Amino acid sequence: MFVRAKTISDGWRRILEVIWYSGCEFKSQRGATREVRNLLVRVAEPKDGEIPGFPMGVEELKKYADQLLSPDRAGFDYTYGERLRSWGEDVIEKPVDQISEVIKILKKDASTRRATCSTWIPPRDLESSEVPCLILLDFKVRGGVLDASAVFRSNDMFGAWPANAYGLNHVNEFVAKKIKAKAGSITTQSISAHVYDHDYKNVERVLGLL
Repeated sequence: MFVRAKTISDGWRRILEVIWYSGCEFKSQRGATREVRNLLVRVAEPKDGEIPGFPMGVEELKKYADQLLSPDRAGFDYTYGERLRSWGEDVIEKPVDQISEVIKILKKDASTRRATCSTWIPPRDLESSEVPCLILLDFKVRGGVLDASAVFRSNDMFGAWPANAYGLNHVNEFVAKKIKAKAGSITTQSISAHVYDHDYKNVERVLGLL
């Protein structure tokens, strides 16, 4: 399924409608869900402030977005920032700052199709119960505009997608500034796009069904 939206707030509401009315009940490792598989969402202008109905306020969203550009694991098993800015920490001798490398690649050739970051570390993640949901982040420059695309193996569309989208836009704006391009759209592909049953009432509230 494909959702087109102007803003993150608009996209989130459409996502919840798709899952609520078209999703299938599925009991996952982490609880009962309503799921849509391979949900593609493109947000044309992902510059929202507060997202009505979402539990995180603007300051929390900004803090989360900043963490995506920090290599500090902050006591967690992993963070997206650690995987993007210090990939392979504790696994290889010299961890890779993938964001810096992507910036170098795009500065050298804006037409490249190789400006891609991966968060998956097989030696660590295949043996862990705490693994990244975001597994790939890709950047493309077309017509002087930088668009970002992300692939999630699993995505909590009520509790996490808005923050993910907000953070991805922050990263895209950071890279765009470094390469002197205009920040454009973000696109997410969620292989398992789901809502947990404990959030069903929250979904109904956001959709105005209560």
